Amino acid sequence: MSQGGYVTLVGFVAQDPIQRPTKNGVLVTDLRVGATPRVLDRVTNEWRDGDTSYYDVSCWRRLGDNVRASLRKGDPVMIKGKFRSRTFTDKAGVSRTVIDIVADTVGHDLNRGVANYLRQQPRSVVTEADPATGEPPDVAAGAEMIDEEAIEQFGRELDEDFNEADLAARAVEEDQAAGAAAPPSMAS
Repeated sequence: MSQGGYVTLVGFVAQDPIQRPTKNGVLVTDLRVGATPRVLDRVTNEWRDGDTSYYDVSCWRRLGDNVRASLRKGDPVMIKGKFRSRTFTDKAGVSRTVIDIVADTVGHDLNRGVANYLRQQPRSVVTEADPATGEPPDVAAGAEMIDEEAIEQFGRELDEDFNEADLAARAVEEDQAAGAAAPPSMAS
């Protein structure tokens, strides 16, 4: 059983994510999220917006990279994370306590729109070059290379098969065939 203060926050991105390095060089992305509850006004029996609350969210390492690349101001988001409190002394010498959220998971709220997901490809690890060839290990091991000559030959063959005159003639023939197949009221 976990002894943490976990929270799920549903809201919108209040400002574009900002990425910064820590003193140790680890990247953290700061995200400001606003949440506006909808409340039923019992007098008018209509829904209205309540007061907006803003939350600071920290996204570490790869999650932060993905947040920075994916989210923009105004995007609807869902965040799962842990509460964290920290105390500091402000410029006036007053001790302040701030509670923010350290995100475990961040995603678009698909109740309010559509998103496209792109899975990141793992980064290839390049070690030292092969001393015999002076090439990186994947090249020295015989990894496939792009054959520029084969690409050029393929392009020449395509040019021979499909010149502009042939393409124009085919387009005219297809248009005429489509016009002949259309009902009389459609053809004009």
